Amino acid sequence: MEKSYEEFEPSCRWVREENHVTVEIDLKGFKKEQIKVQTNNKGLLIVSGERLLDSSNNKWSRFRKEIRLSKDTNENEISAKLSHGVLSVVMPKKAKEHYSSSIDGLKTRKRTAIKVVIGVVAVVVTLFTLGNYAKTIMNTYYPHGGAASQG
Repeated sequence: MEKSYEEFEPSCRWVREENHVTVEIDLKGFKKEQIKVQTNNKGLLIVSGERLLDSSNNKWSRFRKEIRLSKDTNENEISAKLSHGVLSVVMPKKAKEHYSSSIDGLKTRKRTAIKVVIGVVAVVVTLFTLGNYAKTIMNTYYPHGGAASQG
């Protein structure tokens, strides 16, 4: 006798935490040997399973659930546990790279340094311009070296 399948869509609940995301899938009646949890190279988590419902009719129940993994998921650390008919699949997030914050700090310091240099250049140009303007005024009104030498 050929297998006949009854497809079903298990209910899910998502729990999001700082360091990981957990999907809880309701699979009452399933044993862990009847469930597969795997990832593929397309960034999918695939949870599937099948179990015998009626041996006299060779009737089976089966499901397949595909979940797109976020880019910050650490695929090598995904774990699954079946307890009281609920499959909990924990998907840890990748650890934030320590060096990235120091790189960000360097970028901030570099931006600050550039702003300081631009500010100093602006002050120097302003003083130089004012100095030349003052010299022009002095030469216009006091062409022979200032008020003391006129006399």
